[in-house]
Amino acid sequence: MSTRRQILILLAGLPGLGLIACGREPDSQVTACPPIPLSDEHECALCGMIVVHFPGPKGQACLRDGRVLTFCSVHDLLAWAWQPESAPALGALHVHDLSRTEWAHPSDDAYMNARDALYVVGHDQQGAMGHSPAPFSRQADAESFMARHGGHVLAFDQLDWDSIRDEITGH
Repeated sequence: MSTRRQILILLAGLPGLGLIACGREPDSQVTACPPIPLSDEHECALCGMIVVHFPGPKGQACLRDGRVLTFCSVHDLLAWAWQPESAPALGALHVHDLSRTEWAHPSDDAYMNARDALYVVGHDQQGAMGHSPAPFSRQADAESFMARHGGHVLAFDQLDWDSIRDEITGH
């Protein structure tokens, strides 16, 4: 009888062990993968468009296994990253830093951690998929962009579907 009880207790605890494993620090399981230079070979992992054929900041997702996914816009990067099935594979998110590059032709040398960026949403600049969030490393640059193009500034943890829903005219 005690063996049966021990087995039931063990089985009851397995889901909890799975939750503990899911909550591990991502850095301990992630193979480092810095942003990669973009070319005509890179398709958006969400919509399939050629990433470099459009203006505006792009995104890259570093997966835990070291692979890098490319995205034609910050919106598409977020749309992919916010899907529940993406979370287990996700290591890091990179976006173009518009404090260091221009909207029309973002530089491969100007990526930053997406979680550290400030985002202008609701602006008038067109990207691959409409008015995608514009990421900046410096508050002053975000405010200057906002003064010229409208919108408002949000931190990464303030972004959600409601904050970017009206940004997109495509998809």
